[in-house]
Amino acid sequence: MPGRWRQVKKGLAAFLLLSLALALLRLTAPREGQSIIPFSSWVWDGAAPVGAGLNLGAEKMAEGMAFLFSGGRENATVRELRARVAELEAEVARLREQAAENTRLKALLDYKETHPGPSLVAEVVGRNPNNWFGTLTINRGKVDGVTPDAVVVAPAGLVGRVWRVSAHTSEVLLITDPRSAVGAVVYETQVPGIVRGMLAPGEMRMDYVVKDEPVKQGMLVLTSSLSGIFPPGIPVGKVVRVEEGEGGLFRTIYLKPVVDLNRVQEVLVLLKK
Repeated sequence: MPGRWRQVKKGLAAFLLLSLALALLRLTAPREGQSIIPFSSWVWDGAAPVGAGLNLGAEKMAEGMAFLFSGGRENATVRELRARVAELEAEVARLREQAAENTRLKALLDYKETHPGPSLVAEVVGRNPNNWFGTLTINRGKVDGVTPDAVVVAPAGLVGRVWRVSAHTSEVLLITDPRSAVGAVVYETQVPGIVRGMLAPGEMRMDYVVKDEPVKQGMLVLTSSLSGIFPPGIPVGKVVRVEEGEGGLFRTIYLKPVVDLNRVQEVLVLLKK
């Protein structure tokens, strides 16, 4: 540190000497219309290139000294710019989330228009960490006209049904919960069965599917008229595998929900007429 300070002092001294030399050269410069004596002319002509170099060097040194002594202010400006960048990034993230939410809500409203009947949009406000694929809580309740067994859907398909109702919130039983049972049919073959939830996350099984009917991976399963709660024709899931079993008349079909129940944020509640 002392060595660096000595270097700074030497630089300041050199700067002062250069400034003094430039001042002397300017004093010896001829005025407009003034004649120049031979000796002065010789001194000025010889020193002119040196003076130009000294002048340039002094300017560069002044710039360096100004940068050196403005370091604190430069750092403050950098910090201010970084804070501003962080604010703008947060604003961009907020606008992206708002755009995504608007897209989801528009899809729900479009679904509502194509499915006549009383319904209302609800927001998911709670999940049970001990039963993530079992139930969720929405911000609609009795005061909004929600009743037990009201069907809950998303634009892609079936979510579940209302399980319990309070004044301002409702608990929805998801189709992936083992307590759930949905009358369903394979769309391509019209093979009926009962879709039940499983303990495995995001998976369901379809029971009582007769063996002599063809069912393949990728086929779509819809709600059927056999269900006393769910209206027919709502997508439930897609076939991921078929288990024939040993003996008997039926096979078991395993499904993946068409709705991403892990990320659902808004739903449509079909109110009872």
